[in-house]
Amino acid sequence: MDQNRQSDSSSPFSGLAYEDTHEVIEQEVRSFGKEAGTGVRPADLSGTGFTYRHDWGDRNHGQRLTLNWGAITANSRVFVSIGEGAPGGGKFLGSAKYTLFNVAPANGSVGIWLDIDWNSPIRLSVDYLVINP
Repeated sequence: MDQNRQSDSSSPFSGLAYEDTHEVIEQEVRSFGKEAGTGVRPADLSGTGFTYRHDWGDRNHGQRLTLNWGAITANSRVFVSIGEGAPGGGKFLGSAKYTLFNVAPANGSVGIWLDIDWNSPIRLSVDYLVINP
Protein backbone atom coordinates (compact mmCIF):
# COMPACT_ATOMS: atom_id res chain seq x y z
CA MET A 1 0.00 0.00 0.00
CA ASP A 2 1.05 3.60 -0.54
CA GLN A 3 2.85 4.78 2.56
CA ASN A 4 2.10 8.41 1.64
CA ARG A 5 -1.65 7.94 2.04
CA GLN A 6 -3.24 10.78 3.97
CA SER A 7 -6.75 11.33 5.22
CA ASP A 8 -8.45 14.70 5.05
CA SER A 9 -10.60 15.02 8.17
CA SER A 10 -12.59 17.86 6.54
CA SER A 11 -13.73 15.55 3.74
CA PRO A 12 -17.28 14.15 3.85
CA PHE A 13 -15.68 10.78 3.06
CA SER A 14 -13.41 10.75 6.13
CA GLY A 15 -13.58 7.39 7.84
CA LEU A 16 -15.37 5.85 4.84
CA ALA A 17 -12.45 5.50 2.45
CA TYR A 18 -8.70 6.00 2.16
CA GLU A 19 -7.74 9.13 0.26
CA ASP A 20 -4.80 9.68 -2.07
CA THR A 21 -3.69 12.11 -4.82
CA HIS A 22 -1.35 11.48 -7.79
CA GLU A 23 -0.07 13.56 -10.72
CA VAL A 24 -0.80 12.51 -14.32
CA ILE A 25 2.20 11.18 -16.29
CA GLU A 26 1.91 13.42 -19.38
CA GLN A 27 4.12 11.15 -21.54
CA GLU A 28 1.56 8.34 -21.17
CA VAL A 29 -1.48 10.40 -22.22
CA ARG A 30 -2.87 9.29 -25.60
CA SER A 31 -4.77 11.91 -27.56
CA PHE A 32 -7.20 10.51 -30.14
CA GLY A 33 -5.41 10.08 -33.44
CA LYS A 34 -1.94 10.68 -31.96
CA GLU A 35 0.91 8.54 -30.71
CA ALA A 36 1.64 8.07 -27.01
CA GLY A 37 4.22 10.46 -25.61
CA THR A 38 3.23 13.41 -27.81
CA GLY A 39 1.64 15.05 -24.78
CA VAL A 40 -1.43 17.22 -24.75
CA ARG A 41 -1.48 20.75 -26.12
CA PRO A 42 -4.28 23.22 -25.31
CA ALA A 43 -5.34 23.15 -28.99
CA ASP A 44 -5.88 19.37 -28.70
CA LEU A 45 -8.42 19.78 -25.92
CA SER A 46 -11.16 21.69 -27.70
CA GLY A 47 -13.85 19.21 -28.70
CA THR A 48 -11.44 16.30 -28.54
CA GLY A 49 -10.72 13.45 -26.21
CA PHE A 50 -7.83 11.48 -24.83
CA THR A 51 -7.15 8.40 -22.73
CA TYR A 52 -4.81 7.52 -19.89
CA ARG A 53 -4.20 4.41 -17.76
CA HIS A 54 -2.94 4.98 -14.20
CA ASP A 55 -1.47 2.35 -11.89
CA TRP A 56 -2.64 3.25 -8.37
CA GLY A 57 -0.61 0.44 -6.80
CA ASP A 58 -1.86 -2.23 -4.40
CA ARG A 59 -5.09 -1.30 -2.60
CA ASN A 60 -8.24 -2.78 -1.09
CA HIS A 61 -11.51 -1.69 0.51
CA GLY A 62 -12.89 1.87 0.14
CA GLN A 63 -10.73 4.37 -1.73
CA ARG A 64 -11.20 8.03 -2.62
CA LEU A 65 -8.52 8.88 -5.20
CA THR A 66 -7.71 12.17 -6.94
CA LEU A 67 -5.67 12.41 -10.13
CA ASN A 68 -4.25 15.90 -10.70
CA TRP A 69 -4.35 16.70 -14.41
CA GLY A 70 -4.38 20.23 -15.78
CA ALA A 71 -6.18 19.13 -18.97
CA ILE A 72 -9.38 18.40 -17.01
CA THR A 73 -11.96 21.05 -16.15
CA ALA A 74 -15.20 20.94 -14.20
CA ASN A 75 -16.95 20.72 -17.60
CA SER A 76 -14.91 17.74 -18.86
CA ARG A 77 -16.71 14.48 -19.48
CA VAL A 78 -14.61 11.86 -17.70
CA PHE A 79 -15.38 8.16 -18.08
CA VAL A 80 -13.55 5.69 -15.84
CA SER A 81 -12.96 1.96 -15.93
CA ILE A 82 -11.36 0.19 -12.95
CA GLY A 83 -9.96 -3.31 -12.66
CA GLU A 84 -7.25 -5.59 -11.40
CA GLY A 85 -3.91 -4.74 -12.98
CA ALA A 86 -2.05 -7.53 -14.74
CA PRO A 87 1.71 -8.00 -14.33
CA GLY A 88 3.44 -6.12 -17.15
CA GLY A 89 0.40 -3.95 -17.90
CA GLY A 90 -3.20 -4.46 -18.91
CA LYS A 91 -6.02 -5.81 -16.76
CA PHE A 92 -7.57 -9.18 -16.07
CA LEU A 93 -10.70 -10.63 -14.48
CA GLY A 94 -9.74 -12.10 -11.12
CA SER A 95 -11.86 -13.08 -8.14
CA ALA A 96 -11.99 -9.64 -6.48
CA LYS A 97 -14.98 -7.34 -6.98
CA TYR A 98 -14.07 -3.83 -8.09
CA THR A 99 -16.90 -1.30 -7.74
CA LEU A 100 -16.81 2.32 -8.94
CA PHE A 101 -19.27 4.61 -7.12
CA ASN A 102 -18.55 8.16 -8.33
CA VAL A 103 -16.47 10.13 -10.83
CA ALA A 104 -16.14 13.89 -10.26
CA PRO A 105 -14.13 16.12 -12.60
CA ALA A 106 -12.96 19.46 -11.24
CA ASN A 107 -10.70 22.20 -12.51
CA GLY A 108 -7.28 20.52 -12.70
CA SER A 109 -8.25 17.09 -11.36
CA VAL A 110 -10.68 14.19 -11.34
CA GLY A 111 -11.77 12.33 -8.22
CA ILE A 112 -13.06 8.77 -8.05
CA TRP A 113 -14.62 6.80 -5.20
CA LEU A 114 -14.38 3.02 -5.39
CA ASP A 115 -14.28 -0.19 -3.41
CA ILE A 116 -12.16 -3.30 -3.88
CA ASP A 117 -13.79 -6.24 -2.13
CA TRP A 118 -10.66 -8.19 -1.19
CA ASN A 119 -8.99 -8.96 2.15
CA SER A 120 -5.48 -7.91 1.14
CA PRO A 121 -4.16 -5.14 -1.13
CA ILE A 122 -4.15 -5.99 -4.86
CA ARG A 123 -3.23 -3.97 -7.96
CA LEU A 124 -5.64 -1.21 -9.05
CA SER A 125 -5.49 -0.09 -12.67
CA VAL A 126 -7.70 2.81 -13.75
CA ASP A 127 -8.48 3.88 -17.33
CA TYR A 128 -9.59 7.48 -17.87
CA LEU A 129 -11.38 8.65 -21.03
CA VAL A 130 -11.63 12.44 -21.07
CA ILE A 131 -13.70 14.44 -23.53
CA ASN A 132 -13.63 18.22 -23.43
CA PRO A 133 -16.65 19.72 -25.17
